[in-house]
Amino acid sequence: MWQWVEWAWLGVLEKKNKELKAQGRKELSRYHASDCSFRYKEFEDWSVAEQIELTDQLIRRVFRHPLVIVSYTLDTRDLVGEFPEAKENALGLAHVLLLNHIVKCIAEKILRDKRYADDRIALIHDRSEYDAILLEAFNHLKSDETLPNRARFTTITSTGWENCVPLQPADMIAYSNFKTVERGHKKRKDFELILDLDSIGGRGVFLKRQAFREIREKLDTESKITLFKNARISPRKHRRKNH
Repeated sequence: MWQWVEWAWLGVLEKKNKELKAQGRKELSRYHASDCSFRYKEFEDWSVAEQIELTDQLIRRVFRHPLVIVSYTLDTRDLVGEFPEAKENALGLAHVLLLNHIVKCIAEKILRDKRYADDRIALIHDRSEYDAILLEAFNHLKSDETLPNRARFTTITSTGWENCVPLQPADMIAYSNFKTVERGHKKRKDFELILDLDSIGGRGVFLKRQAFREIREKLDTESKITLFKNARISPRKHRRKNH
């Protein structure tokens, strides 16, 4: 299915670049959700109408292919509220916890389904400064005997949008979900269009402070040490205040 998604995505961008070239304007190297939304960088001379039209075309042509979307969002202020040790590296801990939720969701909701009894999962994520953190967290999950179907997760790989086109529609989904949460769950028009398609299923989850409180309460000393180590956090820097 990803091959069809990639061809459709590139087809829309290729058509748009032909129009831009004919107009003597800067062509797009890719679609970047936040840049398009704010008409920034490669989108700086775009009109709002052009911005909407491109996003609409990408959604209608790409997301007509059946896909299941699972999107997790958190507010780092809520995270630090329960894990004050992470104040200096909240994003590191966020990456570890979100990866845990994603892997466990796949393990429990998808791999337990008899339709996918023989499937294996290879994870791909955008290259960033958190590559090593995600790799260590993934290896820890692979060794966790309480994780169902852990042997069916094969690899986790970091790469860039130029080598993995589906990371661009994934960026669109992640950005739309993030902005929906930021707006108090008032959906953006692009997100509404995606969710209204019959070809799309899935769920969006906003992890609130209570979720982090429950995570912390379940951690024993060894698990806490491992979590902080994976996230590159020194637990000695901060003491947690009692609630």
